[in-house]
Amino acid sequence: MTDSNSSVSHLDLEESKKTFLDTNELVINMGPQHPATHGVLRVILRLDGEKVMGLECVIGYLHRGVEKIAENRTYTMFNPYVDRMDYVAAVSNGLGYCEAVEKLLSVEAPPRAQYLRALMAELERLANHFGDIGAICNDASFTLMHAQTGILRERVLRASDAAFGHRLMMDIIVPGGVSRDIAPGGVEQIRALLAEIRKVFPRLVELYDNTASLQDRTVTSGIVRCDYARQFGAGGYVGRASARGFDARKNLAYAPYDQLAFEVPVLEAGDVNARVWIRIREVEESLKLIEQILDRLPGGGIGNEVKARAGEGLAVVEAFRGDVLVWLRLAAGRIERAHVRDASVFQWPLLEAAIEGNIVADFPLCNKSFNCSYSGVDI
Repeated sequence: MTDSNSSVSHLDLEESKKTFLDTNELVINMGPQHPATHGVLRVILRLDGEKVMGLECVIGYLHRGVEKIAENRTYTMFNPYVDRMDYVAAVSNGLGYCEAVEKLLSVEAPPRAQYLRALMAELERLANHFGDIGAICNDASFTLMHAQTGILRERVLRASDAAFGHRLMMDIIVPGGVSRDIAPGGVEQIRALLAEIRKVFPRLVELYDNTASLQDRTVTSGIVRCDYARQFGAGGYVGRASARGFDARKNLAYAPYDQLAFEVPVLEAGDVNARVWIRIREVEESLKLIEQILDRLPGGGIGNEVKARAGEGLAVVEAFRGDVLVWLRLAAGRIERAHVRDASVFQWPLLEAAIEGNIVADFPLCNKSFNCSYSGVDI
């Protein structure tokens, strides 16, 4: 993976425009206007006929200077920036940031706030996994799955909006707790969502598993070797599909996950199919977690008073892509330095390794099975 500070104006970044530099190299430019609303990516494929011999992913064209923006701001002023670093991971990034602030200030969110945070994190995980499963199938020309999982994703977003007033649940997790409680009727909306998913999703899983043409595209494509996953510390579905079972919710057991029962699915095949199945199993585990959270949701307040002081704070939380690390240092009530590390930092290089030996047509499939963050890395 290469980080570039080249000006966007120097590149012709029309959607999916392809340019041959020579007989063995193909460049695919994606962005800045992309249907998935993620950032700019330049892909350089080195080919031997249709076979990919090497891949280089070049990002950094939309570097936003987020860490510089943090300097000299209060921790409350920087919170919205963290939520918007990567819109599909607003909850998990915000959770990591707020836990880092709380550890720095020796503050703990009330039990009800902790459970509401976990509820939002699992809803975010469901929405993204549904979107990814459908998009992977779509890149294998199986549009039915894409349409059906897209409906489920939309249902999750609507339930999130009904419960928390925002489809992506931005600006709700704040240092000391949450800014708003679950809306009246929100619990019932989410329970209805769970019932719908349990009715529809198993049939979609069966459809995926029994479609031979789809399995032909996903099985043995884009393999990440298990030793590579360990060496790069890959988390999320990329690591767990290649035998690395690290999950911050389980291994670090932060609240309230230390009081909830769930399994971390792990496979060893390391291919596109394995990454799909990890997502499927995680959807099932998230459904169980949400049910436990709703059943055990405690009463009480949703926020504790927070007073600024100098120091450093560090937190690691589990996002749908893997573990997110947040560190910051405060002095005189303002941020001196801050850093948010997305799980994709360790996954982009593995995508470059996974595509080797596959055909060109499988690059979109492999890329989507990773679904690495552009904006979460290009900070």
